[in-house]
Amino acid sequence: MLANLTPVAVVKSQDITYIVSENSLKGARASKYSLDLEKIESIYLVNVFSHQHHRKSGRDCKILYAGQWLRCSKDLICQKSFKGSPLIRTFRIEQAGSRRQGSSAVVSTSRGDIILFDRHMDCVVSSKTLFSAVSHVWDPNISKAQQQQKAVPETPEAARRVLDISARIYNGIERPGYEARELWLDYISVPQWSDVLRSNILPIMDGLFKCGNELYKEKRTPERLSSVISVCNSKYFKRVWTAMEFIRSERVRMMISNYTYLPDLDDPAFLGQVFKAWKEEVRQYEKVHDLERKVQMGKNQVPWSLGTLRQAKLLKRMNFAMATALLCKRGCRDRMDFLHALRGIVRVRSFKPNSSDFKMEYYRIAWECLKVGEYSPLLITPFMGAIERRGPGHWSEFGYSDVFTWQLGQEVSPPTLGKYTTLDDSEQRVTLHVEEIGTVSIVGRPEKGSMIQAFSSAAKLALEIDGPDVKDFITALGRTHTGSASTTMEILEEKNEVNRLQGVLNRLYNSPEVPTWPLDGKDNIKWLADVLSFSKLRPGDDQTVLGDNAARFGTIHCRPYDYTVGITCTGCGRMFAHKVGSFVLPTELRNAKAYRIPGLKYLCSEKDGLAILVQGDKIVGRMIWATPACSCRKTEVVTLRMPEFCLPSAFSIN
Repeated sequence: MLANLTPVAVVKSQDITYIVSENSLKGARASKYSLDLEKIESIYLVNVFSHQHHRKSGRDCKILYAGQWLRCSKDLICQKSFKGSPLIRTFRIEQAGSRRQGSSAVVSTSRGDIILFDRHMDCVVSSKTLFSAVSHVWDPNISKAQQQQKAVPETPEAARRVLDISARIYNGIERPGYEARELWLDYISVPQWSDVLRSNILPIMDGLFKCGNELYKEKRTPERLSSVISVCNSKYFKRVWTAMEFIRSERVRMMISNYTYLPDLDDPAFLGQVFKAWKEEVRQYEKVHDLERKVQMGKNQVPWSLGTLRQAKLLKRMNFAMATALLCKRGCRDRMDFLHALRGIVRVRSFKPNSSDFKMEYYRIAWECLKVGEYSPLLITPFMGAIERRGPGHWSEFGYSDVFTWQLGQEVSPPTLGKYTTLDDSEQRVTLHVEEIGTVSIVGRPEKGSMIQAFSSAAKLALEIDGPDVKDFITALGRTHTGSASTTMEILEEKNEVNRLQGVLNRLYNSPEVPTWPLDGKDNIKWLADVLSFSKLRPGDDQTVLGDNAARFGTIHCRPYDYTVGITCTGCGRMFAHKVGSFVLPTELRNAKAYRIPGLKYLCSEKDGLAILVQGDKIVGRMIWATPACSCRKTEVVTLRMPEFCLPSAFSIN
C-alpha cells in the first residue's frame, strides 16, 4: 500500500537512483515493494569541511578549496590546476589508514577517513570514473549557516548530521554484490564559499548528473489518496536544483528509510504510483476540481502541481516554455542559479552568462532556443499587462509548476516550414512562414457558471457561426472542445441520433431570440452533452470532454480570457468558430490576424492545430485546435517581436 511515501533525497550514479528518507522502515525488505512509511522530513546535510570534524581549522578548510595549489588527481597523471576549469570533487569513506592512491586529501573523522578526489570533468569522463551523485534539499538552518560563511551555534550538530548521513548513504550502497563507489555531494563537493570555483561548477551541473553512474500499492482507499498527497508535499520537489538533477539523471532506483536499496523498483520518486493512483481517483468525479477541493489543494500539493517531471526526465532536454514552467516556482538560493538550471534542461547547448542581469540572460536563453528552431518562446503565455492575473492570490501560485504559463507539454513534431525562419539579432525580430487562417470578426465571451452553462453558450455560438449543418456543427465543436470531431460523429451515428440533432439545429438556428442552447426542455443542453458523450467518460479518458475543457484546457486557454471567436477566412470569405486563449482584452483581440504554424504540434495540441493571433508584430493569443476549417491553404510571411515574458515572481524582479 502506498502510504505516506515521501521522497527526500535522490542518490544518483550512472545506472541507479535512490530516494532517501530518515524515518525507520519497520519490517521492510529490499524484495518487498508494498511499502508503508511514516511521514518523513527533509535530509539535513552541510559542508563538512567548514566545521570541526576535520584535522584542520575552518579557515584551513577554506584555504584547501580556495588555494590555486589544487591539482587534478586523475591517476596522478594530469596534475593540472583548476584555474578557470570546473572542479569535480568526489569522496570515499573508509577505515582509518586505508589505501589512498590518487587522492587529493584525507579527512579523519569518527566514522572513518573521508578520502577526497579532485578532477576535471574531462578527466572524470576519460578515466571512466564511477561515482554516485547525491541530489537533496537543503535544510533552512543549514542554508543560513552556509550563507553566513562562518561558524554558528548550530554548526557542530550540523557537522555531526552530515557526517552521519553521508556515511549511512555510502554504507547503504555498499551491500553484498554491490560495491560502493565514490560519492559526489554538493555540501562536500562544491566550494560554497568560493564564488570563482562555484561559478565554474554550476554551468556543468547538468553534465555531472548525466555522466554519474546512478542517481540514487491496490485498492482505492482514503489512505491511498492521503499517501498520494503526502508524496506530493515532499520538500524534495520544491527546489530548482533537485528538479534539474532529477531530470538529467539516467536510470533510477530507490533507497528508502533505513537505507535499504530497492534494486528492482523502477519508479523514480514514486511518481509512477502517485500519478496512477491520482488518475484512478479523478475518474470518480465529474470534474477534477471536486477532487482538488476534497484534498484541500492550495494547502496541499497534488500530482499536477509537481509539473511534468516524469516526461521531462525521459526527454532530458525540452522546450524553453516547458522548462521555465517546471523550474520558475521552485526555490533556489540565488536567482542566477535558476538560469544555470534552466540552461541545463533546454534544447540549446549550455553556455555561460554574459552578465549578472537576470532579465537579459533569461531573454538570451529564449533567443538561443529560437535559433535552433524551437518556437515555444513565441507561444508561452506572456506578461499580460493590465489583465495579468499571475502573482499573489492567483490559484496557481501554490504549485511547483507554472501551468498557467505553459501546459502544452513537449514538442511532438516540428514546424514543416521551420527552415525558412530567420532571426534579426539587432532588432530581436523573428520572421516565420505560416498559413493564413483569417481575421477575428466575432469575440464570444464565455458564459459564467457551471460547466453545462458554459457549454450552452459555446454550443449556440458554434451554431450561429458555422451554421446548422450537423457535420459542420460537429466539426466546429472539434475546434472549440477537446475530443476529435470524427469520434464525436461516430458516436452520434452509433446512437442513431444524427437526424434528430439536425432537426434541433435547424429549429434553434431559426430562433434568434434564443441566446444560448436551452437549459430546459426535451432537447436541452444536457441532452446534447449526453448524446455527444461530452458528459460521460470516453474509453481511455480520465475526465469527460466538458470536465477536461473546464480544467486543463481552460488553463491552457488562459481562463477567464478563453473565448469562442468567429474567424473569417480571407480566401473563401466564410466564418468559422475557433477556441482561443487570449493574452489581451476582446477589444484588442478583435480584427487580429490568425496564422497556423503548419506541422508544429505539442502534446496537448491537435495536429495542424497550433496557431497564433497577431496585431501588428505582437502576438496577442494562441490556438491549439485550429485545424483547417476549409480548403484554403495560403502561405504568408509574418515578422514578430519577442513577447514580454512574465518573469519568475519568486525573485521579485518582474
